[in-house]
Amino acid sequence: MSVIIKFVKNNPVFSDFLSGQLTRMVDHLLDEHNLSEGEVGVVIADDAMLLHLNREYRNIDKSTDVLSFSYLEPQNSDPQTDSEFAVGDIYISVDRAREQADQAGHSLEREIFLLTVHGMLHILGFDHSDGTDTKLMQEKERMIMDRYDRDSSGEEVNG
Repeated sequence: MSVIIKFVKNNPVFSDFLSGQLTRMVDHLLDEHNLSEGEVGVVIADDAMLLHLNREYRNIDKSTDVLSFSYLEPQNSDPQTDSEFAVGDIYISVDRAREQADQAGHSLEREIFLLTVHGMLHILGFDHSDGTDTKLMQEKERMIMDRYDRDSSGEEVNG
């Protein structure tokens, strides 16, 4: 399993604890979905980058908090034959994450973790296009957040 976390632009410095939690969570989800040899990129960017990506790939002229790009198409990789393959990329707007963390009353790092969970679930095929799908995705998000809240000893994710 491989998780690549990249911070671009003028983002704040995040703790090694957050990077470790993100890596463990992504690795766990990959393993849980029989994608243990897969690679996921997590890019913490600014609002301008997510606006550009949203325009370019979704034809939506507004920024967003998280975008996921799944590469789990049959023509791109075969988990049975590839020793390591691209599963997907997650792009997170640190600007939006900061706003949402303030509104929710928790830390920026917790919001980054939550957005990464949300992005991973999209990569793995979860959606929130209708009520049933939304409920299933929210339940999975809560289960993952609860697991890491119990397992974490630092305030970065709990805060």
